[in-house]
Amino acid sequence: MGTIAVVNHERCVGCELCTRACGVTHAIALNLERNWVEVSEELCWACGACERMCPFSAIMLPPWALPNKALRDAIYAQTRRPKKHGVAAMQDLEDEDEELAGSRLH
Repeated sequence: MGTIAVVNHERCVGCELCTRACGVTHAIALNLERNWVEVSEELCWACGACERMCPFSAIMLPPWALPNKALRDAIYAQTRRPKKHGVAAMQDLEDEDEELAGSRLH
């Protein structure tokens, strides 16, 4: 196992506050069968946001953990659409406005 957040399943109540804190990589997911969260080793970049968010101290990083910012940036780049500039961006906004207006009529 790599340097990722570790869940104490006896303390976890499944509140999902840590999943909300893990907003960039979405490395934490609720296991509905067991009502606790699980951390993906491939997606956790050891930022510590989940640890700070948990009111039950059910999720922790090892003391030697350092954030893997390269992993975060790679995942973030894959999940975000590139920004458009200039005329193309304005045309996209106009198209979205027309779609919204059309959907309100139905």
